[in-house]
Amino acid sequence: MNLHALMLFYNVALTGSVTEASKRLNISQPAISAQIRNFEKQYNIILFEKKGRNLVLTSLGEKMLKPTEKLFLIEEQIETMIEDYHKHPQGKLRISGNYLATSFLIPKWASLFKQRYPEVEVEITTVNSQAALERLTNYESDIAIFGNNEVTNPNKQQLHFMELYQDEYKFVVASNHKYANRQISLEDMVREPFIMREEGSMTRKRLLEVCSVQDVSQPKIELQFNGINEIIQAVVAGYGVSFVSSLVASPFIQRGELAIVDVIDVRFTNNIVLCSHDRDVVEGFIRDFISIAKTVRDAL
Repeated sequence: MNLHALMLFYNVALTGSVTEASKRLNISQPAISAQIRNFEKQYNIILFEKKGRNLVLTSLGEKMLKPTEKLFLIEEQIETMIEDYHKHPQGKLRISGNYLATSFLIPKWASLFKQRYPEVEVEITTVNSQAALERLTNYESDIAIFGNNEVTNPNKQQLHFMELYQDEYKFVVASNHKYANRQISLEDMVREPFIMREEGSMTRKRLLEVCSVQDVSQPKIELQFNGINEIIQAVVAGYGVSFVSSLVASPFIQRGELAIVDVIDVRFTNNIVLCSHDRDVVEGFIRDFISIAKTVRDAL
């Protein structure tokens, strides 16, 4: 298979014209057109057709676009691996995690890891749970940490999953709130002003699902933040209520700054997992980071 011709096809399809592909690749327009025609002739196919002044993909061209995109994405990933190998001779650890993981779990593990491996570069990326898994499967990360319940159709082939915590989500209020340490109905709870993550966050989605299932009015979100810590601080200051991870809330509850509200018939747990490629094929320092995470987990 002529991969160079496929690359030309992909760039023409991506830019929508031979002219733009020529500028992007610094290859002459006649050379691009000739190689694509030769490719079509070799396999007796047609990838593009003209409509007015524009080039559009044929039905076969449309089918070929996605797998071709994946092919060159893999090429980019291999190039990045080689580049990292030369830039970071002692190694590079790339971690992807959801907001909970990168804000409250990974910092301590990363600190312990750097004390052991000061020369290893550490790159931490915050994404949603689904994206964390996808980055791992696409070899854009070495380790992914996320809520397993937040991921759809996880591809477990050649991946190692380790459960870290069974996280339970709780309704929390300031310690002097009228509902502090009480048991109430969901209907009463949603009458309070809520402080939550942005639209699309998994916690907010779960809360709205619970309200829908129990046929209760949706809560009014009076304050919205992109971070969990900001939500906690606002609740501690005395305004509103929230629905948050118990991993995050526990230190504030232990210090008496927050209190739990036991809302009848609302139980939501989320398994936090660490996922990596097969341990037999990853570098030793990656296995050691996993061991650090496991040690910290077991000490709790």
